[in-house]
Amino acid sequence: MYNRLQHLQNLRNIFLKSVESVRPHNLLSSKNNYNLEPRSENNRLFIQLQGKRVDITNKRCHAVGFGKAVLGMAVELEKALGDSLKQGILSIPKGSQQQFRDIKEMCLKEDSIFTVFEGAENNQPDAIALQAAKEIKGLAESLTENDILFVLISGGGSALLPLPKEPLKLNEKMQLIKQLSNKGASIQEMNQVRIALSSIKGGQLAAAASKASAVISFVISDIVGDPIDLIASGPTWVSSSSPSAAAPRQNTPQEILTKYELWQDLADHVKILITNGINEPVEVAAQSNNSIYVVGDNRVATSATVAEAMNCNYNPFIVSTTIQGDVEDLTKTYCNFLTAIYDFQEGHIEEFELKKRFPFDSRIFQHFLKTLLMCQKSQKPLLLITAGEPTVKVSGSGLGGRNQELALRLSLEFYRQERLKNVCFLSAGTDGIDGPTNAAGALACSEVVNEFLDSKSKNIADFQSFIDNNDSYNFYKNLKQADYHVITGHTGTNVMDLHLFLLL
Repeated sequence: MYNRLQHLQNLRNIFLKSVESVRPHNLLSSKNNYNLEPRSENNRLFIQLQGKRVDITNKRCHAVGFGKAVLGMAVELEKALGDSLKQGILSIPKGSQQQFRDIKEMCLKEDSIFTVFEGAENNQPDAIALQAAKEIKGLAESLTENDILFVLISGGGSALLPLPKEPLKLNEKMQLIKQLSNKGASIQEMNQVRIALSSIKGGQLAAAASKASAVISFVISDIVGDPIDLIASGPTWVSSSSPSAAAPRQNTPQEILTKYELWQDLADHVKILITNGINEPVEVAAQSNNSIYVVGDNRVATSATVAEAMNCNYNPFIVSTTIQGDVEDLTKTYCNFLTAIYDFQEGHIEEFELKKRFPFDSRIFQHFLKTLLMCQKSQKPLLLITAGEPTVKVSGSGLGGRNQELALRLSLEFYRQERLKNVCFLSAGTDGIDGPTNAAGALACSEVVNEFLDSKSKNIADFQSFIDNNDSYNFYKNLKQADYHVITGHTGTNVMDLHLFLLL
């Protein structure tokens, strides 16, 4: 039987295995039904994408990419296409190539055709990313019917492809998006505002490349539900028809900014850009040349989580891959659910009461119940798996991110609630970056609080102050030897966050 420290280490290892499953070389591969190496047939050259043949005979292939996971995709594309690939431009996070210099699957050829821009430090657009966006749009505009454009897209792409509409300045746009983030806006809401203020997002890159023979996008999703119009703000997504009458109406950028009490203070030129952009669909001369493939998402990662958890002798169950909402509210939801599980296991409530307290999709409840009963029979710990992208409202001046703050909040609840003292938890971003920090996330358990209280005569008020000041990073950094931090560096991929609950 594992001790507590080993269980925590197991959670780290499970997370790392999950991340490995969504690295680009595993996603953009033949085992995932992407056969990028050209094959000859009747004097024609083809590649295969999810069973569909794409003719590249006598075509010049080009590639552009932007995001935290596109370097590895570019490596796979370069390796497969060989001399057919004529030109490429990448916009990737600062320091990426240096970090991955010893990892073969993440290193371009020495004589690579790719021009690489490294910018957007701490996921903030900058002059380097702006130049990359200009170069990428320029390349797209230069293409003809003899060209094919591959577009590599992943999370972080919004910051790495900034091209504000004139006369808007980059710093103005950055400030507005930061204000939205601090007020707890979702990634979907922020990206809708980004699109309204951009000259390249919202299908405008596809429009720039409309004269090409084909525009083929490979997307690694970092947004709940894989909405291709919002991932990296949808630079190649083109609506082919009017929205269905049954489709839920989305708030306009103006309504989003009004919701967060930002509209009234906007400069007039920003308001004009937003109002002029509403309901103006991007026109593409030949929409048939545009195809988009979601090559990976958090469902791939959570499937790997299940496999590795079983290797650790746990009973795993995926509860949800669509977690959203503020971390303060999510903390309450999670704790109420965990308490209900213990109540059921100890015979305090019946099945119908557990179902009433099940806060996720009711259609999977019976499957969850079977796993719970299996745990009781086998005496193996239950590992609950959730995934998604919550938000955090920033009111303090500290340093942190949603994963570290969620872990910190849950540690306090595990300490306060006797029923939850044996829960171990990991929350981490699969991109390896949580907020403007070098941490991917953190671990939570009641011992986190105990060890804090045992150091330098601290009290609960001192602990709470880290939460109130949104200073989860410094809390974890300075506790012991940062033993409860999860630090991976840039992982080269990004499919949102993983939350792992181990019930001992």
